[in-house]
Amino acid sequence: MTRWLHDLSLSALVAGFVAVLVGFTSSVALIFQATQALGATPAQTSSWIWALGLGMGVTSLGLSLWTRQPILTAWSTPGAALLAATSGLSMPEAVGAFLVCGALILIAGATRWFE
Repeated sequence: MTRWLHDLSLSALVAGFVAVLVGFTSSVALIFQATQALGATPAQTSSWIWALGLGMGVTSLGLSLWTRQPILTAWSTPGAALLAATSGLSMPEAVGAFLVCGALILIAGATRWFE
């Protein structure tokens, strides 16, 4: 614990905050467009933004503490742009497609089939 406090500095906190602020605010408009394109309700949109923010925060904090390096995870901005441009898919279909893609990426990384 003392090593973590030793590594902490004001400049590191400010740099991390700016990186998160710019990354989050620059892409959140795409998420709003994607939810509108899929016909999501305002409650679904806020739930989606909340879940993405919480997921990114927890994974960034966990990975940064584990590796002792500043690691910032983020959502897929190209994926959000693809969803925003999508027509003809329902919300459950789009969410299912993203879950399947995520599972396939996880399997490919865990098995190292493509090294």
